[in-house]
Amino acid sequence: MKKIILLILITLIIPIIIIDDTSKNPSYHYDNYPDLPKDENWEYVKERVFNGYGERVYKYNGPILYKLINATSKDSLAMNIIMEELRLLLPNKEIGYLKNYVGKVFNDTLPNRETNKNVNHYKFSDLTKVTINLHFEENEGFSNWFNYNMTSGFKIYNGEPTFYSKKNGISGLFQADLQYVFTSSSTLKQRKREIQRDIIRTMACAQFFQSKKDKIVNSRNSILNNKENVSMGSQFSELDKFLLQKLYSPNLKKEFKAYMYKTYPWNYASNYINREKTKVFAIWTSIMLGVILFVLGFSLFYRRKYKHLYYSYFAPVLYFMICILYVFKIFTYMTKPYEFEHWRQYISIHVIFIIVALLIALFLMLFDKFIVKNNMSFTLQITLKTVFTFFVCIAPVAAIFFLENNSNTSWFSLNPFLLLVFTFAMSRGLLLYIENFSDSLVKQKDIELSRLKEVNAQAEVKLLQSQINPHFLYNALNSIASLAHKNADKTEKMALSLSDLFKYSINKKGQKMSTVADEVDMVKNYLDIEQIRFGDRLQFSIEVDKNVESVKIPMFIIQPLVENAVKHGVSKIEKNGKIILKIKNSEIGLDIIVEDNGPQFLEGLVSGHGLQTVFDLLRLTYEEKASLSWENTPVKHIKITIEKTVI
Repeated sequence: MKKIILLILITLIIPIIIIDDTSKNPSYHYDNYPDLPKDENWEYVKERVFNGYGERVYKYNGPILYKLINATSKDSLAMNIIMEELRLLLPNKEIGYLKNYVGKVFNDTLPNRETNKNVNHYKFSDLTKVTINLHFEENEGFSNWFNYNMTSGFKIYNGEPTFYSKKNGISGLFQADLQYVFTSSSTLKQRKREIQRDIIRTMACAQFFQSKKDKIVNSRNSILNNKENVSMGSQFSELDKFLLQKLYSPNLKKEFKAYMYKTYPWNYASNYINREKTKVFAIWTSIMLGVILFVLGFSLFYRRKYKHLYYSYFAPVLYFMICILYVFKIFTYMTKPYEFEHWRQYISIHVIFIIVALLIALFLMLFDKFIVKNNMSFTLQITLKTVFTFFVCIAPVAAIFFLENNSNTSWFSLNPFLLLVFTFAMSRGLLLYIENFSDSLVKQKDIELSRLKEVNAQAEVKLLQSQINPHFLYNALNSIASLAHKNADKTEKMALSLSDLFKYSINKKGQKMSTVADEVDMVKNYLDIEQIRFGDRLQFSIEVDKNVESVKIPMFIIQPLVENAVKHGVSKIEKNGKIILKIKNSEIGLDIIVEDNGPQFLEGLVSGHGLQTVFDLLRLTYEEKASLSWENTPVKHIKITIEKTVI
């Protein structure tokens, strides 16, 4: 019951998770969820710093160092003002000149042996590679506002900017070169504006921003608005300052994740932050869900018996298809947030799956019933069933592939479906093999158990027979002892009759069964003994059909009934007692009836009057095919009935 409840919960929870508002479509995702409240500053960071493919952020780790080449006093002053403003904006970031940081004047003639020296835990050679070089030139042929910036402000190798990163933690743009040409009349303000624009873009690693033309936050006059160069009139806006502060904040990723999960749906936020990590998580989640569904299905459907044969095919096929559907839907939901699921689509796909499952189950049943023959070897049977399962399951997928007739779709797109169908076919073959193997083991164990039961039954029968003989001997010897001083002839007759009884037991030693005639003779000897003991107080008669005298019955099942009639019947009354033994055929089988006119039977006769041995003999010999019953009306009697099928 717990497994069924768990399965129901899964089938209810999955659609609740994946099904969204029916008015939504992929454009809702690409429009950046227009109805959700957002923070403009964080959206500015989101669209530029994070690209939706991983958690890597391009920025300078370690100090941000500059080197001025051919700078005038105005250039140096403009650069000093810019660095002071940046230090106020980024108080936790070390910003300065390379020569001040290393404690010596940098020049190109520095001996090679000194380039590997450590400066504040960084190699000098690494520091020079991420240093931002500013080249200045004064040329009166250019206007005083013109900024000559080759290759977008950076020295570019192979057409793309290079990001340098070392294991010791230092990183930044590789040999970034900024080139400026000013006239002598260029003011400090003009120089600062042009230098600041490129410095800010360099520190923000703007060349690695996400390329997106249709931005949600598009501040055209901001320095960091685009990946490409911006206009010369752009300003260091508040959005730029927020971006730069957060970029160099030690809690950038943590704060960005908090904003994303607070603002956007979980699957969208997770994919945007780190798509590859989310995909791995989705794969493992799908695998775990698949395992849980497989275990539940195996416990619910394996070896389950159905009223109709067709259901034994349809139920597992439909369950497997629905499991694959749910696993696929969960994976899609986690990795493709723009594929919204609607209720109409959800219901439609289930209807289609049910129809396909009906057809697949029908073909499998007909194939197993009419094509696979019982006289085939088991190896051939399991091979045929596995191969046919694969082809009948792949047929709907192949049919859809051909009907679409899409030239952009190749057979490689069927690989996941081929794998799933192959897995299903092989799983069925494996289950058939396991079922056959387990059946063989069960049959072998059943045979061994039957043999053990037979040996145990024989031992119990011998034990019960050994219990009957001493019990009877005890009663007979008491009778002989009571007559020894009264009547020698009767004593002799009783002793001879007792001798005949033991002779019968000895000759039957080791046998479980005897004929009705032999058992009746033994009972007649017993009654002769008891009649001598009781005299005229005991009368008996024996009525046996001729056609049952040769029927085999367990030894010593009649004598205890007669003994019970004598001991608990005739001996308890003062008037003459009468015992009648009847053995005859009936509609059910063989009836053995012992009647007496003694006191009526009480409850618990079998356990209370020494007849448990007879009951046990019948159970061990015939199991449920024989019974022992007694009645007080209309005539007091006890009866054994043995069904025809076991006689």
